[in-house]
Amino acid sequence: ADPVAGFYRDRTITFMIGSDPGGAFDAYARLLSEAMPRYLPGAPKIIVKYTGGQSGGLQLAEMMQNVAPRDGSIMAMTTQSVVVHQMLRPDFARYDARQWSWLGNMAPQRSVLSVWHTARARTIDEARRGEAIMGATAQTSPTYFIPDLMNKFIGTKYRIVTGYKNVVDLNLAMQRGEIEGRASSWLSIIYNMADDYAAGRVKPLVVSAISRQPEIADVPTLAELMSDPAHRRVAEFISAESDYGRSVFLPPGVPVERIEALRAAFAAALRDPALLAEARKINAPIEYMSAGALEELTRKVTSTPREALDYAR
Repeated sequence: ADPVAGFYRDRTITFMIGSDPGGAFDAYARLLSEAMPRYLPGAPKIIVKYTGGQSGGLQLAEMMQNVAPRDGSIMAMTTQSVVVHQMLRPDFARYDARQWSWLGNMAPQRSVLSVWHTARARTIDEARRGEAIMGATAQTSPTYFIPDLMNKFIGTKYRIVTGYKNVVDLNLAMQRGEIEGRASSWLSIIYNMADDYAAGRVKPLVVSAISRQPEIADVPTLAELMSDPAHRRVAEFISAESDYGRSVFLPPGVPVERIEALRAAFAAALRDPALLAEARKINAPIEYMSAGALEELTRKVTSTPREALDYAR
C-alpha cells in the first residue's frame, strides 16, 4: 500500500492565503485547489481559507512557521515580500523561510507602480517636482516600500497613505479619486483593472522586479532608475521579491515523501489543460518555477551581504 495515498485518502488539505477573497491571489488559489487533487495520491480535497491582507501576509508566515501542523495537511501562499522582510526586519519576523518546503511558483509577481490618468504627477519627473498621494496597505507591503524607496533614492514626493485593506480597496480608492496611484502586481492590474488599463486610465511608471514586464517593456525597473551603485544594489535586493510571486510552501518538518508527492502534484497541476484554459479565460498567466529554483532564490536573498542589508534598512 502507498503510505502517502493512505494518509491523503478521505482527507482535506487546507490552503491558506495571505490576502482577502476577490483579488489575484484568490484567482490563483482557486485554480490550484481545483486541479491539484487530481494528481495527489489518495485524491484529497483542497479547501481555500483567507487570513486577510492588511498585515502584508506576515501573520500567515508566522502561523505556518510556529503553529501549523507539520504533516502535509496545510499549505500556504502569502505575499511575495516575506523573505525580503525577514532579512530587513529580523527582530520582527517570527519565521524563517529557509526552513520551509517550497512546492513551486505559479507565476512571478512583478510589482508595478501606476497612477490614475487624472493624477497630478503622471510621470517620474513630475513626481519629483510635486506631491502625489499614493495608497498602501501596510509598511511591510510593496504597496508602501516601492514609493517610499523612490522618495528616498530618486527624489519623488509621493505622500503615502496606509491602512487600506487590500489591493482591491486601493483600486477603488484610485478610481474614486481618493488616491492618485498605488503599487501592485502587474497580475492584479490585468486581472482586476484590464478595462481601465486598455482605456489608458491606468499608467504604469516603474516595475519593481529583476527584469522588465514583457507587456510593458518600455517601463523601467526600479533599479534602472538608480544612478548611485549603492542605491541600485538596494533596489535589486528589494526587487528580488518579485520572483516569489504566487509561490506555495509547506511549514517546516513535513515528511519527505509527502513533500515530494505535493511537489509532483503541483507541477502536474500547472500543466493541466483545464487549469491552463481557465487561467487564460480569467487573465491569470501561468509561469511555473520549480521548488529547487525557489530554494536557490531564498539562499541568495538570505545571504545578502550585511552592508547592503544595512543600507536597505
